[in-house]
Amino acid sequence: MLIEKQNQKEEHLLVKKYLEDHSLVESNIVSFNNFISHRMQEIIDELNETMPKEDIEIKLGKIKVGKPQIIEADGSSHMITPSEARIRGLTYAAPVNVEITIKQFEQMESHEVEIGKIPIIVKSESCNLSGMTKEQLIENYIDPLEPGGYFIINGNERIMVKTEDLAENQPFIERSKGKLMLRLFSKRGSYRIPISITDTPDGIVEVSFSRFKNIPIVIMLKALGMIKESDIAKYIGKENDSLIVNLYEFANIQSEREAMLAISEKTSLQGTEKEILDRIKQRLDSYFLPHIGLRKEDRIEKAITLCKFIKQFFIAKENPTNLTDKDHYANKRVRMSGDLLSDLFRINMNILLRDIQHSLQKIQKRKKFYSIKTIAKSTLFTHRIESAIATGNWIGERTGVTQNMDKTNYLAVLSGLQRVSSMLPGEQENFLARTLHPTHYGRFCPVETPEGTEIGLRKNLAILAKISTRADLDSEKLIKTLVNTGMKKEMESEGSDVFFNGRFIGHVENPVKFVMELREKRRHGEFPIELSIRHNKQIDNVLLSTEVGRVMRPLIITDSGRSRLTEEHMNLLRDKSLKWIDLIKNGIIEYLDTAEEENALVALEGKDLTPEHTHLEIDRIDLLGVVTSLVPYANYDQSSRLNRGSKTQKQALGLYAANFHCRIDTDVNILHYPQKPIVRSFVYDTLNVHPAGQNVIVAVMTHEGYNIEDALILNKGSVERGLGRSTYFRPYSSTELNYAGGLKDEIVIPEKDVSGYRTEESYKHLEDDGVAYVEAKLNSGDVVIGKISPPKFLSEVREISIKAKKEASSVMRQEEQGIVDSVFITEDEQGNKAVRVRTRDLRIPELGDKFATYHGQKGVIGAIIPENDVPFTSKGVRPDIIFNPHSIPGRMTVGYLIELLSGKVGCLSGKIMDGTGFSGQKVEDLEEQLKQLGFREDGKETIYNGITGRMMSVKIYIGNMYYLKLKYMVSNKLHARASGKVTLLTRQPIEGRAKGGALRLGEMEQQALVAHGASLLLKERYDSDKVVLPICMKCGAVAIEDNLRNKMICSLCGSQEIEPIEISYAFKLLVDEIQSLHIRTKFNLKNKYE
Repeated sequence: MLIEKQNQKEEHLLVKKYLEDHSLVESNIVSFNNFISHRMQEIIDELNETMPKEDIEIKLGKIKVGKPQIIEADGSSHMITPSEARIRGLTYAAPVNVEITIKQFEQMESHEVEIGKIPIIVKSESCNLSGMTKEQLIENYIDPLEPGGYFIINGNERIMVKTEDLAENQPFIERSKGKLMLRLFSKRGSYRIPISITDTPDGIVEVSFSRFKNIPIVIMLKALGMIKESDIAKYIGKENDSLIVNLYEFANIQSEREAMLAISEKTSLQGTEKEILDRIKQRLDSYFLPHIGLRKEDRIEKAITLCKFIKQFFIAKENPTNLTDKDHYANKRVRMSGDLLSDLFRINMNILLRDIQHSLQKIQKRKKFYSIKTIAKSTLFTHRIESAIATGNWIGERTGVTQNMDKTNYLAVLSGLQRVSSMLPGEQENFLARTLHPTHYGRFCPVETPEGTEIGLRKNLAILAKISTRADLDSEKLIKTLVNTGMKKEMESEGSDVFFNGRFIGHVENPVKFVMELREKRRHGEFPIELSIRHNKQIDNVLLSTEVGRVMRPLIITDSGRSRLTEEHMNLLRDKSLKWIDLIKNGIIEYLDTAEEENALVALEGKDLTPEHTHLEIDRIDLLGVVTSLVPYANYDQSSRLNRGSKTQKQALGLYAANFHCRIDTDVNILHYPQKPIVRSFVYDTLNVHPAGQNVIVAVMTHEGYNIEDALILNKGSVERGLGRSTYFRPYSSTELNYAGGLKDEIVIPEKDVSGYRTEESYKHLEDDGVAYVEAKLNSGDVVIGKISPPKFLSEVREISIKAKKEASSVMRQEEQGIVDSVFITEDEQGNKAVRVRTRDLRIPELGDKFATYHGQKGVIGAIIPENDVPFTSKGVRPDIIFNPHSIPGRMTVGYLIELLSGKVGCLSGKIMDGTGFSGQKVEDLEEQLKQLGFREDGKETIYNGITGRMMSVKIYIGNMYYLKLKYMVSNKLHARASGKVTLLTRQPIEGRAKGGALRLGEMEQQALVAHGASLLLKERYDSDKVVLPICMKCGAVAIEDNLRNKMICSLCGSQEIEPIEISYAFKLLVDEIQSLHIRTKFNLKNKYE
């Protein structure tokens, strides 16, 4: 059932159309497709240019990426699907083939060689699922709603987290140590070189980059080939005293050579003049503004661009308050899977090439024959890329680039793929970086961010936001078009500077008209939609950009106060004859990035439009992220509660994937009767998510004090009818490994002579093949998969005659029970037999299980009350949940109350209610509808006490609501033990529930017990690690206990008067440590009977 048309206040047509045609994880997948189809080849070509030309020349040709496949242990190969990779623990990777040409002694030979495999993102173009219909997906055991967007490494799903970074090739004005400076990160390929412009107290402007520090700009410009002072002044185009001082200071330098020698004096380079000049030329070409080019011909363009930066620096000096805002999103770029992978690929390709070159040189010395295929077949390449994605440890010392996928429910998966993480460490304060910036509007969700150290640093994309990917745009063609539009490349011309991706390309006299014309061209499809055009009025320049990683959002274009989206278009959209993409093609909607939005004036609603406005917002909800936009009546909730509400949505149990029967995942739950909410946001219907939660009847009242402090009271009848039931799944797996010397593991029922044999009882569920039978009820300590393995170490071989084999079975975890749900027997990549067993455990709601609503009202079950004791209404309705009224006023979650009311109307009239934030049904209408249905309009009802049957003297607010059962259940946390394992070093009990640890009675607990005077309890409790030390009565030293001669003696004073003293082992350890530092420890003894 969907929300009915007449129940909706607004139609939200555009957002619906967008979500129908676009997947939410699109940008990551597009970025990866880009990497496979363009970036890899570009990186190969780049490496070709930089390869040293030695006696052996290696040239790389075309690169081809296949489809994910696997070569089995017997040599056969076949395509694999993600579901096979998951269950067999394989890596979902495709082979990479490159043409390698080797030229030596005038001989040339070329081969196509497979250099390794590269992991593939599920649902990308290289994936085997791409282009499948819904029916084909189901045939391949894939959930049709599967979003894709992640890698599978060794059967484990890893998400690549998008990271935000400062923009490259773009100047920033900032203050450091009280001085103004202009900084710029110039990036080309893997180079990323910071360049900064500062000035000395004397007014000399200096530039620093790479190893060249503080070189006066005039010397720099002259070294780059701009010799004439008049040219320099013209290009800078801003007359001021500082410039004149700079020009006069170095007027005596008249040629490039002199300028380069001046640089060498500043940097104290050694060598002959020719060496010095070559070195400086090489550094200027490679390390100075490399994004413009690395060739000799690019020097003059570098000089011009540097002049423009100096101009901006002078403007900044004049109004020093105008610093660049680093948190403005125009100065940030989001790096996605493709960008991160290309860094990894470039480095590993480089290593591989050097490796091939090295091998060839060795072979050439020995004059042997060789085959390129064997030299280039490097498993190193595959392993390095695989391990980087598997661990998240990237090049450049970065960690946490990839994360395990959170598979609690479908929303958690989506939200994980929408996340953008900041590079800043969470420990620092960085207040400005965490705050919501105005440029986040419509790009990042203002609500959804983790609480704690990461707050504000981890963000989630808003529903309609899109990250710019590679644009098909030929820069030469672009410059031609610009010149036709009125840009001048000549240097004589005056006017605003035009920059394209950080490169200076010309002047324009009338920037306002120029920008308008360009925008119209883009709207008519002459330029790609990714092109952003900004007129910066402060510095008076025009910035064009097609860079990757700018966050963009769609807006409706308006002309002189009228929206371009007419009623006619809306009707065509309703008839499904227009799609979202057609609106962009027809110039009705356009994507703006943060820089261009600075020039726009956006109206929130059509009625607000004035002739000044340039754009109209698509929908009021487009500022929220995908999770927060699902909260009904979100605009009535307090923001901090809403933040917790979006967090609890990601922890709710439901269906995490429709194919859960044929996959094995760690730590997952399935809710037995998930329902779609009755009161819902329109986004819910369009997204088509798997449900997680149930509709319940809630009464807001207290009941015998069992729902104090956010606790909930459940109706036992409802629980018995299946409310909140779920199943917990846990995997157990085991592999028969092969060892050296022909030894291997065996999955069997272990014999009694195996070392480490458990009790016979624990093997009772195993069948002849060593695996527990399906539907076997297992308790903790029972064996799930029986396995014996050969002795591993030489020391064990001595005992070979007695016990040859070791017990290595997989056992049920401590304090857990389960029923064997399914058994998968398969082979891993090496052809070893692998057994994977999944156990299930029924979880019925019990005291202490956590429940929550969309509005961040979370609580645990405080009591489960028999059905006939639960209060009932005059109509005989008994609530499923009794919720404490004290949780509402202080938290100001009014949305909770409205949802109760709306749910009540929905259930009574049998309709789905529209509760979309900012535009849901009004409370007045709901009250009116309740009245028509014959109920009190304020949602309150007369309630009778379930035990006495008396009518209560107050009216109780009762209605229907969507409740979520969260993954935190008491049975996963409950834990206690008596005696058990201890740590080796301190002899104190180990910690941790999984390891069978104890509950620690620490310092504070001890003091609490002392305050109660429970001395015997303390004495008993704290001698779990007691040890007896012999102490000398005379000198207080630790004595020696000589067991051979059976006497005790103090080695310090030779006395025989020695007393045994009880101390804790931890204290004895401390004494030993102190003694090892050559500090004498002395114990003063007192008679305990005195």
